[in-house]
Amino acid sequence: MGGYFSTLKTGARRVVDAIEYDPQDPDAAVRSVLDCNGLDGFQWRVWWVAASGFFTTSYSIFAVNVISPALTYVYPDNPSPGWPGNSLIINLTTLVGTIIGAVVFGFLADRKGRKAVYGLELAIVVVATIGMTTASTGVSSMKVYGWIGFWRALLGIGIGAEYPLSSIIAAEWSSTKSRGRMMAAVFLMQSVGQLAAYGFGLAILVGHSRAQGLSPDETDYKVAAPTIDAIWRIIIGIGAFPALASLVLRRTIPETPYYLVEKGRIADAVTAAVGVYAPGATLQPTSQDQMSPFQSNSNEPREKAREFQDSWWSGIKDYIREVREHLSQQNRWRILLGVMLTWWLLDLAYYGLGLDNPRTISTIWSSSPEQANASTTLPIYQMLHNNIVHNIVTISSGTLPGSIIILLAIDYVPRVTLMVWTFVTLAGLFAINGGTFFIAFEHDKNTLTIVFYVLAQVVFNLGPNTMTFILPAELFATKYRGTFYGLAAAAGKLGALTILLINNFAIYSGDSILSTPNKFAGTLLGFTPAMLLGAFIAWVWLPEVQFPRVHQNEVVQDENMSDDGEDHGEDRITFREKLKLPNRPLAKIAQNPEGGQILGMRRNLKRLFVRRNADSDRRLSAVGTLESGTDGIFRRGSSPQAYHAVHSRSFDGHADDLDPGDLGNGMPARRNSEFRQSIGSAMGPH
Repeated sequence: MGGYFSTLKTGARRVVDAIEYDPQDPDAAVRSVLDCNGLDGFQWRVWWVAASGFFTTSYSIFAVNVISPALTYVYPDNPSPGWPGNSLIINLTTLVGTIIGAVVFGFLADRKGRKAVYGLELAIVVVATIGMTTASTGVSSMKVYGWIGFWRALLGIGIGAEYPLSSIIAAEWSSTKSRGRMMAAVFLMQSVGQLAAYGFGLAILVGHSRAQGLSPDETDYKVAAPTIDAIWRIIIGIGAFPALASLVLRRTIPETPYYLVEKGRIADAVTAAVGVYAPGATLQPTSQDQMSPFQSNSNEPREKAREFQDSWWSGIKDYIREVREHLSQQNRWRILLGVMLTWWLLDLAYYGLGLDNPRTISTIWSSSPEQANASTTLPIYQMLHNNIVHNIVTISSGTLPGSIIILLAIDYVPRVTLMVWTFVTLAGLFAINGGTFFIAFEHDKNTLTIVFYVLAQVVFNLGPNTMTFILPAELFATKYRGTFYGLAAAAGKLGALTILLINNFAIYSGDSILSTPNKFAGTLLGFTPAMLLGAFIAWVWLPEVQFPRVHQNEVVQDENMSDDGEDHGEDRITFREKLKLPNRPLAKIAQNPEGGQILGMRRNLKRLFVRRNADSDRRLSAVGTLESGTDGIFRRGSSPQAYHAVHSRSFDGHADDLDPGDLGNGMPARRNSEFRQSIGSAMGPH
């Protein structure tokens, strides 16, 4: 692990005094800075800007699991007749706001610019957080849950906006080489923010109760209510501080270079990149006497902006038409629908287990009917304490390790392939957990349920939960990246809203505990086909965003250049470096998202069966040929597929690197040639 984190250090980078760029090639101009040898490592400044905001949103979402029992205790009145619980209004309004915020701010980030909305969403979070902490019933003149619902809806808009903005900042400010690590490190903040909500909640509960003299065994409402009321307000209010800090950080970073390039401002894009990556370096255009075709039309975006202001509705219609045309090309509609559906299916299960979960946690931790009934009559201090500790053990003990593992492995595994197999793994875990819950319900075997619960949290963040955050930021063009990401994030939160309603109205129906295991076990079993469907959709509709392992990535690193930017010689390239899967540049993905990969349901199903037969025949032929050598030299009897570990998907965009005849196995042309020569020598003269 130490070797891994050494690649994140910035101090050992080579100093770059001058950077050449070609204004005639916008993509190359930006990458001449972001991917410059010695500068293309992990950028901590970019990480702080993106991660701080995402930490805030995670804290605000999962703090509800901590405060909902406190709110129910302090304000026991039901918001309306037939309403299953007080926590539902908090989570429902938050999710509705999140859906709106993701769509609206994703669209604005594309139309108005990333810089124009940087920090605005966090300002909303700060205001809404302060507003919720001051919500009150007045003197019987207001309903506290009405105010809480309003402020949580506003907070949800800020939280939803943070999804596309955090991902865009991370993706568009990262070098091609470090993009995967950057985005995985940003998403790590969801697990950290979740743990912080539980950790701060526990510390505030213990500390403030002691300061106010509240006994853990206190049952008198008049004695306990004032202290508990202050506790939930402090827990929520703390979320405003990281949001405020992130707001300041957001204003210090320029517009992203990729967005400036999209608007034709090539020189501004390169200047912004140098300001962040190599302050003080001088820029040297390679074609100063010629005007870039993008620069020659630099007034066009301004003219379009004026037209948009003059006719707002006409501009919206034109944009929708452009989006439709864009999606109709190169199967892009499949990719957008793929990320939306996989996110929706994921959040059905993820938020079904992790949001509004005090009752669920209490259910799986109860080892007998007596304990289950007693959990609802405990003193409020003990109830809150048990709920927080159980959440840490059951949720955070799985999500945090999962996020750390994928951060360490992100450069070594194909993202979509990992997403597919972790979806399948989750399906198996839910099938086992749902089946065993019938015997573990209110039984001393409940530890079995808890263990599988934790394992599911690990796999969530090891695969689908992280990948649904990363992939939408990589798969789409800069012009539409915010809009499409916002749609994908909104689809995910729609899945969370769906399972929230199912849990409250169909499973618990207002009850604080379950009388039978049937409904909850049925929900767990129902997640199994959902996860399998997610795996299938990812397999047929989502392309890989990395090259095969054998691809030689010339633009990222010279042959003798190591990660720290110093020349160590070719012999110093480590085995770990050879195992990495180079990221495809964002501009290349935007131009050709498929990259020669096979997308589509019928095509993939056909490929599955045809390829299996072809691989079997080729493997038998190669083994037979090699083992029948006549020169007396033993040769390895393996197929080309076993020669080197690569993607299961093919690429056709690199004819110089991949042999056209072997586009399924990713073997380099030169190595493939050597393989054929070895076969020829083994067969002897004809």
